Amino acid sequence: MAVSLCVPPRAGELCAPVRFLVRQDSVVIELTARHRITSVEWDEREHAVAMVVEITDPQTARPVDVRIDIVDRGTGGPPTGARATTIGTITRDGRQCDVVGTYLGVVADEN
Repeated sequence: MAVSLCVPPRAGELCAPVRFLVRQDSVVIELTARHRITSVEWDEREHAVAMVVEITDPQTARPVDVRIDIVDRGTGGPPTGARATTIGTITRDGRQCDVVGTYLGVVADEN
């Protein structure tokens, strides 16, 4: 299960694994455009969704914003749309939840 919300890394490109803890049901994260989400799981000790993302060198890949949503399966399903991708499923406090990622776009240049 490797998912990219923008562009996957090139074959042979060096990537650094970064572990994110998602503590809210919806959060916006800045990633490199070339990334690969390799795992999502419920971390009982941290009481958060643990998500491992392999990112490329920030000097060679533009930053992008992505939204991560944790959606209870009983509430009608995950967000839909051309940019929404189901990353995986977790069990949180006995409930099945979908972890959904949405590509929001390139980070605006502040300068």
